Amino acid sequence: MKVVLLLDVPKLGRKSEVKNVSPGYAKNFLFPKGLAMVLTSAVAADLEMQDEAKKKQAEKELVETEALAQKLDGLEVEIAVKVSNGGAVYAGVSAQKIAETLNKLGFKVAKNKIKIKSPIKKTGDYMVTVVLPHGLEAEVKITVVAEN
Repeated sequence: MKVVLLLDVPKLGRKSEVKNVSPGYAKNFLFPKGLAMVLTSAVAADLEMQDEAKKKQAEKELVETEALAQKLDGLEVEIAVKVSNGGAVYAGVSAQKIAETLNKLGFKVAKNKIKIKSPIKKTGDYMVTVVLPHGLEAEVKITVVAEN
């Protein structure tokens, strides 16, 4: 019996997948718990439309992400921080601070998507990597300067 999974079912499949299961398993377990429904031609057509919509959405997201990566790649950002007399940064520059600065510039970047190669503890230039969806990355130059 072919069924469409309505939710993720452990050891069977993920939501919206079509699976071939025994009639007893479907009638006694999957259907009563609302985990699956019988695959009909109408349901199959609906699934195809949903798949096409998901593909179009994924393509649109990929184009948007590529545009964001191009804008971010090579971007130079200046961050002013408090420093000691020796030029050492008091609190260091964290991924949180970099994300806040990028967000102020109009780039929506989460702090956990920023990879800092080494701790930023002094003024100067640093390269950080912004990890984007679809396996894309962008290098951003961070210039740490003393706050007046």
